[in-house]
Amino acid sequence: MSVKQLIATGAVAAGLALVFVPTSSTASTASAAHSPGSAPRSAAAADGLLHAWTDSYGHGTPCFWSGNADNWGPCRNKASDIWNNGYAGNLEAVDLYWGLNATGAHACISRGDSWNNLPSGQWKFTYGAGLGGFGQSVNDNISSHRWTNHCSQSG
Repeated sequence: MSVKQLIATGAVAAGLALVFVPTSSTASTASAAHSPGSAPRSAAAADGLLHAWTDSYGHGTPCFWSGNADNWGPCRNKASDIWNNGYAGNLEAVDLYWGLNATGAHACISRGDSWNNLPSGQWKFTYGAGLGGFGQSVNDNISSHRWTNHCSQSG
């Protein structure tokens, strides 16, 4: 096999790996686009996805979504790392909900933000006083999410 054929074969294989990154609102356990050891998140181009991992710093089971999710499936109540790599503009922030179907208290993560060590207890459900989950740690407590235009204390 010539060097040119070898390079072409490698490029095709890399392209196929990225084709299998899901873009539906259901959780996925396959992540070819961003894995531990890849480029720093701040340097990555926006891909329009909300990313989550079951362990801190991009370890454990990866899940990601392009749209709203009423149930986080394999990452429900297990996420210890969240990254909003959404696009700038309309619907660029994400409300993370304590309950299924966007119920209960929520926290909001802005576009480009990475909460990569949720077990630290730094991030809490601070929206929705009086609702289930209010004031609790976000770590291992997210059940659903909704994309929104921006994070604010209303709601």
